[in-house]
Amino acid sequence: RQDATEEFKKYHPLDYVSDLPEGSIIGSINPDTLGKLREKKEVNAAPADSADTDKEIPHLSMCVSCPDFEVAARAVLPHKSIVYASTSANTGLSLKTNIDDWGRINFRPRVMRNVGDVDSRRSIFGHTSQYPFYISPMGTLGAIHPEAEPEMVRGAVRKGAHMVVSTASTKTSEQIMQAYVDEQTRLNNKSPTQLFYQYYMPVERKKAIELMHIVKKAGYKGIWITVDTPVLGKRTADRVLQAEEALAVGLGEEGTAEWEAGGENDFAPAMGGRVVSGQLSPHTTWEDLAWIRKEWEGPIVLKGIQTADDAKLAYEYGCDGILLSNHGGRQLHTAPSALMTLLEIRTYCPEVIGKLEIFLDGGLRDGSDVLKALCLGATAVGVGRPFMYALAAYGSQGVERCIDVLAEELTLGMRLLGVTALDQLKPEMVNATRLLNEMWRPESNNIIIKSRL
Repeated sequence: RQDATEEFKKYHPLDYVSDLPEGSIIGSINPDTLGKLREKKEVNAAPADSADTDKEIPHLSMCVSCPDFEVAARAVLPHKSIVYASTSANTGLSLKTNIDDWGRINFRPRVMRNVGDVDSRRSIFGHTSQYPFYISPMGTLGAIHPEAEPEMVRGAVRKGAHMVVSTASTKTSEQIMQAYVDEQTRLNNKSPTQLFYQYYMPVERKKAIELMHIVKKAGYKGIWITVDTPVLGKRTADRVLQAEEALAVGLGEEGTAEWEAGGENDFAPAMGGRVVSGQLSPHTTWEDLAWIRKEWEGPIVLKGIQTADDAKLAYEYGCDGILLSNHGGRQLHTAPSALMTLLEIRTYCPEVIGKLEIFLDGGLRDGSDVLKALCLGATAVGVGRPFMYALAAYGSQGVERCIDVLAEELTLGMRLLGVTALDQLKPEMVNATRLLNEMWRPESNNIIIKSRL
């Protein structure tokens, strides 16, 4: 027999099994089948589940930009964790576009201004942060670092950055909040950091309300409801890894039967440390916001808005904020970048700017680029993968270092742009012509197909 406890703990709390819905536990493992599974076939299997021992982890001081953390993480993470951290939908075009679009907007700096002192603080729903960026929600961080989400929280609290916690976290929402409270206590509650909660809508409303009440009681300051995952996108690298692992233990085609049959959404993953049967609900509609507002009195953000039309609907249905996002390029193939969506909102739905708090994420790798989003009307920008890689290689110290790197680039960018406070940023300080030329426009999108007899 093989003990899978340590591997299990990377992805789920230990009480996960006891919370499984009725019918999930189908019986004991037949030890006679283990021998068959250990008979490996000659296939192009995935690399061994260990880091490349030929690579050395750079000293933390050598990490001077966000890409440096990825290099360090790849030296320590097993192949499976690297796949999880870097995977994208289909051919990866959405992920590439996320990164590239930041470089397709240029600054228009002003000179001869006194920029001796700068203030980069920004408030999110009344909670001031040291920075106009925050740590994006990322699930199963136990596969990245043994201390998982609590270790990320410690780094955020020490530097005064806000963080959005994932529903799919390795640790429970209470455990993560306790790590936050403990770190705040150690710092005499001097950190402005607050935690918000990213929320997947379960199929069962009873479970949805139960989780919402748990999160509220724990002390999270707002919920960010993910709306771009009615089903999971095709995450190509994940599927290749699954097939490789199945072949390596002799399972063959049956190892990929689950996703080929569309079974991904039938799984019962841990949400906030608790099992919710059918994690992703394909039935959520705008009308559901009425009962959500009844159960949750704090700020509500819709995460995954990708058009101006839906931004307007979010405002009309009483949301407090929207997060422009394509899920890190992991969902719809060739979905628009958040920057493109922000430009569409500025052009066709400018009335929501200033009425909704507008966040965006995806592809940011330089602190100065945060300013581009703020010039165009964003409240703050979420950063995900760089913090994941920093955590993997250096723990909470890496998280702190990543915040410092982004913060330095941000304040340096402010000075070189000619501003000393974020409220001085204006749309005319950036040139977004290249993106605007490719932006969707209703007047040029009347595609009429004519047929000849």
